[in-house]
Amino acid sequence: MGIVLVGPTGVALLLQNGCDDDVPMSGVTYTLSDTGATQLPDTTDWPAGTYKPAAYYTGDSFPAPGPLLAYNHPGPAGGNSATFSSTFGGTNPNGTWNLFVRDFASGDSGSISGGWTLEINTGSGAHTQHVSDYNGDGKTDFAVARDIGGQIRWFINLNGTATTYASDWGLLGDKYVPNDYDGDGKTDIAIWRPGAPTQAAFYILQSQTSTVKIVPFGQTGDNSSVVGDYDGDGKADPAVYRPGASAGTQSTWFYLASNNNPSGNVTYVPWGLNGDNVAPGDYDGDGKNDFVVQRSNGNGQARFWMLQTTAGMDSVVFGLQTDSVVPGDYDGDGKTDIAVIRDSGGSWAWFYRPSSTGVINGAPAAVWGSSATDLSVQGDYDGDGKTDFAIWRASATAGASAFWVLGSTSGTFAVPFGQLGDYPPANYNTH
Repeated sequence: MGIVLVGPTGVALLLQNGCDDDVPMSGVTYTLSDTGATQLPDTTDWPAGTYKPAAYYTGDSFPAPGPLLAYNHPGPAGGNSATFSSTFGGTNPNGTWNLFVRDFASGDSGSISGGWTLEINTGSGAHTQHVSDYNGDGKTDFAVARDIGGQIRWFINLNGTATTYASDWGLLGDKYVPNDYDGDGKTDIAIWRPGAPTQAAFYILQSQTSTVKIVPFGQTGDNSSVVGDYDGDGKADPAVYRPGASAGTQSTWFYLASNNNPSGNVTYVPWGLNGDNVAPGDYDGDGKNDFVVQRSNGNGQARFWMLQTTAGMDSVVFGLQTDSVVPGDYDGDGKTDIAVIRDSGGSWAWFYRPSSTGVINGAPAAVWGSSATDLSVQGDYDGDGKTDFAIWRASATAGASAFWVLGSTSGTFAVPFGQLGDYPPANYNTH
């Protein structure tokens, strides 16, 4: 028996297929969850409990209106490893969900009495995937910002649609910090404006209410690219990283938590040294941003120093000190992966350490983009729960500026958008 769940965006997960082929079962209540200790077994029955999804066949199709073969596969068949998190994490839960059940063997029959129901408990997340998902459909959108005489105009093309719109927001010299500050699953247009203490501020255009939120925070010299969800309430928190006063001295992270902080007090965490490179993200998958920096480890190597909210302190030697950090969930397990890009003979070489395996591969995962002209804009452009390798390339030729994506599911494609002199705000998540 095969069971597949299809979400409102069309993304689907095969929940089970070919489990317990040989032993009749009845009256067993069990749970399928990414937190299960083991996958459902192949040829034996199982007691009540919690199990990971499992499928022991490939190529089984669910006819229309089912998804046919367009579903993510949990394995172990075919070496697959899809999960609930990698499939549905970060997608918009609003809309119609479908459950399809098919008996792939002849000679028996059955039914599901009473139908089925679905209850969605929205969890928190560090929004590592969709820092540029302006309509909340689980796909990174195409956006550029343009100087129009000292004022900044954002142009946004919603991924997969013909919808393009513009919004004037910010001034020349502001820092781009788009993220989901109001917790509606959509990226908010936002900037951070440097200034003296009490003058620096975040200016956020909240998508949920179409209202403006101004949060005085930080000071000139701070790094505002570390915004994220530090308290696990599903909302990005205003945050800055303040380098130490001189080389090698203590640096500090400051954030203003929106959850369990009615007094509005600022939380600060000493982590990193002057000269480090920031690498924010949710590396332990608990829904909270962690404090992570990239630091020279000598002989050209780099070491990532991690203070994780659940997993604690750790460090990993990875890449070169001259690499740029491009955080994202490249393996789709719900955790930020250590990832960098490197100039390699004029091209961008992408390297990442999958958090699901911890295995470091010396060869690049992809060579994608030109280091001389292209800006990295990694994100989930095909909506499969995995960060894609992506760049934006400006061109002096009208209509030739474009986003170029190497999708983990969709393959390669380009979307013409923007013009020479624009800046893609998604690049703020490159450090």
